[in-house]
Amino acid sequence: MKKLVTLLAAAGMVVAASAPANAVDIKVDARYRTTFSTYSGFDGANQENNLHRMRLGLTMAASENLSAYVQFQLNHGNQWGNADKHGRNQTNDVTVRMMYLDWTVPGTSIKVRSGRHQLGLPAEAFGENSILGGGYGNREGVVVTAPVTDNFGLTALWTRLAVGNGTDVDNNVSDDMFAVAANLKFDGVSGAVYAAYAALDDPRYEDEKKEIKSHYANNGWNGGRTVEGEGDAYWVGFTSTLSFFDPFTLKLSAAYGTFEGKHSAEDTDGWNVQAKASYKTAFGTPVLGAWYFSGLDKDGEGYMPSAGYFAGTNHIYDGYAALTNPSQTLNDGNWAVQVGIEDMSFISGLTHDFHVTYMKGTNDEKYAGDVFLTEDDAVVELTLNNKYKIYKNLTARLELAYVINDFGKATEAAAGDEDDWYAGLTFDFRF
Repeated sequence: MKKLVTLLAAAGMVVAASAPANAVDIKVDARYRTTFSTYSGFDGANQENNLHRMRLGLTMAASENLSAYVQFQLNHGNQWGNADKHGRNQTNDVTVRMMYLDWTVPGTSIKVRSGRHQLGLPAEAFGENSILGGGYGNREGVVVTAPVTDNFGLTALWTRLAVGNGTDVDNNVSDDMFAVAANLKFDGVSGAVYAAYAALDDPRYEDEKKEIKSHYANNGWNGGRTVEGEGDAYWVGFTSTLSFFDPFTLKLSAAYGTFEGKHSAEDTDGWNVQAKASYKTAFGTPVLGAWYFSGLDKDGEGYMPSAGYFAGTNHIYDGYAALTNPSQTLNDGNWAVQVGIEDMSFISGLTHDFHVTYMKGTNDEKYAGDVFLTEDDAVVELTLNNKYKIYKNLTARLELAYVINDFGKATEAAAGDEDDWYAGLTFDFRF
């Protein structure tokens, strides 16, 4: 038996030695997070969430000009204790989160990425992009990046967005978005100017006699979209970072978007502007920020079509680091002023971010509800985020938020009259 094993091993070595040399470097990355959270909404209902998630990625590099990447996601958003129909804990949720190819056009410095990945428009002053954000959702599409000079480059993308307004059994309904951005970088200033167009379909228009009157929804293009209907959407915008007077930094951004629907009742257009200033010191970084998002008027216009994320705060909006934050998510019809201090540290490895944000609605009072702030509504959000590096690859995050509401009678009746709070503890392991 030992002789047979030895012969098989020798044969394997001979075959391996005679195989062509097509070496591919494989790198593994992983991230595991566990979040324990408790919260109470404006209606006073206390709840808790205990979630965990693992992401495992593989990079397969044939050369510096050609590589592929795949990332698996396990147990995404799986509430601890959730049971299947047999009463067993569910632990078998496995999906492919990303899968794409990176390559460089031969003889050039033009880079192409195609497949399912995190693609979006340039980040705004508060991070992410409220039209099409890339930091959270993944979408199928192609991104081409072409550096023209050391200071100027072009980026173009096409993505097929998810259609969430019905079942497209004939595979003839799709949302396609095209965008181009000019990227600039000089000493003391950087940024981008961009334009985008989306051709939107709607399965409900298969019935030509059915007129769609509702032209906005509460979710984005991760299974739906803010503006419903069939038609064309257009956007223009810019982002910039000014660091001439380092350690003082100023970030500015603005965007305008319009939707022209198949029915005129669905037409809408809107805009936003954002600004955030910071000054880095030895004890922390004081920040001052503000934003304005146009809201819905009496005719249902004034709202910018969007599918992105806004990271202005970590509870009402998408700036949290936890696996999930059951926030009182508001649509973007409001203006706000924010003050705070970031990266405070008194103990090695432990940092703190503290913000106070005042928000006032810009929507007409007819849209009073639990996702719209009207001109009669305001809230104040106080947040304290703490981050402690336990080991090189393990970080603990404690996020705390308290939201004081000053609602008008209509919104109070729809959403509740209690203050909202949140506490979340996350353990984040990655390599």
